[in-house]
Amino acid sequence: MNRPKIKIEKTVADKSIEILTFVLILGSGILIGFYYNQLPEKLPIHFNWPSKDKNGFGTKDLLWASPIICGIIGIGIYKLNQYPWIFNYPSEIDENNAEYNYRQATQMLRILNLLIGLLCLSVTLMSVLDGLGIENGLDKFLGPLFPILLIGLPILYVIKILMNKKTMHNN
Repeated sequence: MNRPKIKIEKTVADKSIEILTFVLILGSGILIGFYYNQLPEKLPIHFNWPSKDKNGFGTKDLLWASPIICGIIGIGIYKLNQYPWIFNYPSEIDENNAEYNYRQATQMLRILNLLIGLLCLSVTLMSVLDGLGIENGLDKFLGPLFPILLIGLPILYVIKILMNKKTMHNN
C-alpha cells in the first residue's frame, strides 16, 4: 500500500469543529463539577457500562466516566486524523484522488468526533438534570437521534467518495 502522504490543510471550519468538540467535552466536565455537590449519591447515568445496575442508576462519581472516555476518544480521533493515508477507503487511492479522499475522510472523522462531543454533553446534561429532579425528556429525542447520526454519517461519506470515483472515472 503505497499511498501518497499528503498533509491536508485545515480550513477555518475544520479548526472550529475541532475546538467545539473539545469545548463540548470540557463543558461536560465543568457541568459535573458545578453541580456535583447538589446531586444525590445515586442518579440515572444514561449509560450502563460502569454501573452494572440494570436500571441505569449509578453513583454520581460515575458521571466522570463520560467526559473522560469521550475525551480519550476525541484525542484519539484527533491524532488519527493526522494520518489519512492509513485509513480504509472504498476505492483505490492514487496521486489523482488522494487529496479529495483524504479531505473527505478527515472531515467525516471531525464531524464524528463532534457528534461524540455532543453525545457526551447530552448524556451528562440528562444525568445532571435527572439528578436535580428537573424533568427534561431529552432521552426521548436524543435516544434515537444519535445512533442514526453515528451510523448515517460514515455511510453518507462513503457514498460521496464512491460518487466522486464514478465521476472521475467517466472523465
